[in-house]
Amino acid sequence: MSWFILMEMMLVAIMTVYLAYHTRLVFAKARYRNIITIIIVLCLIILCLYDLIFFGFLVNACICFVVFDIINLVLYKTKFNHYFKFIYCQGMVVLAASIVLSCYGMYNAKNTVITTYNVEIDKDFNDKSLMVISDIHLGTIVSKTDLIKISNHAGTIDPDAIILLGDIFDENTTQDEVDYAMEVFSNLASKYSVFFIEGNHEIGFQGGSPLKEFNLINRLKDSGVDVLLDEKVMLDDIYLIGRKDYVIKKRKSLEAITSDIKDNKPLVLLDHQPKNYKENAKLGIDLQISGHTHAGQIFPLNYFFELINVNDMNYGIKKEGNFYAIVSSGMGGWGYSIRTAGHSEIVVINLSSKHKK
Repeated sequence: MSWFILMEMMLVAIMTVYLAYHTRLVFAKARYRNIITIIIVLCLIILCLYDLIFFGFLVNACICFVVFDIINLVLYKTKFNHYFKFIYCQGMVVLAASIVLSCYGMYNAKNTVITTYNVEIDKDFNDKSLMVISDIHLGTIVSKTDLIKISNHAGTIDPDAIILLGDIFDENTTQDEVDYAMEVFSNLASKYSVFFIEGNHEIGFQGGSPLKEFNLINRLKDSGVDVLLDEKVMLDDIYLIGRKDYVIKKRKSLEAITSDIKDNKPLVLLDHQPKNYKENAKLGIDLQISGHTHAGQIFPLNYFFELINVNDMNYGIKKEGNFYAIVSSGMGGWGYSIRTAGHSEIVVINLSSKHKK
């Protein structure tokens, strides 16, 4: 069992106890309050098992209860406390707030935005525009018909390359969805240079392995997509270096992949998980592009993941010396169709040379 699943189970247990406590307060004057509490909690657990969108609602309900608990604490022994406590204990305000927050999360998850970064590299090359799509998790937030957004945006952006940055598919993606995606990617590959690297969900997560089950590598190649697995390729006058996912213990070292590069051209590293920034910077990488984090997806997990340093960066762009790192929050999301942290995005990276100024 992975640490992620174990953490999720612990989180559900803590939230269930917390909600049970507050449910009991709401029905404090009811004759069968214990039975009512047990029934409500069991229903929530069953709903979470049936569809993970209810897990998102459970998280949002807990967040609302925490906020109202803090307000209740601040108002303690003031003249407003009696009125607030009366409203709070009815439970309806928290329920309404939870529903509003969850509805926002569902809207935010489906609303894809374009995030643009301008990166200046201290090497001589022609300007490039990269359109980066990560973490679609096809079949969760992004349906197969939503993939048309990629084609529409590509037509507007007109990039030099489209990069599929891993976790495009996951353990819940169906054969029908894969077939449709291949049609979309084949159409894109007929107009643009399209590159794919694998993510942890494609390799295998919770017992599923889309790479093997759907023969993804060969199907992507047949669709005209360049698959980079610990390989490098020239895109005009810049190097694109695609890594196998970080969970692969025997993946090649970056040094081994780049050891035969002699010319002074930009090195753009495509690595699904944002790891090894210091080592990669020392090896001369100019830009590392990653996804994986979903920017937390559910508030306040974004702050929690930053606190425990799961990755080198959770979201955005940073620069250290000549090294740039960009992490996308992804176009989709995993598990549930709710996003209250970050946003669903397609990233556009405009690369330019300092030498041309």
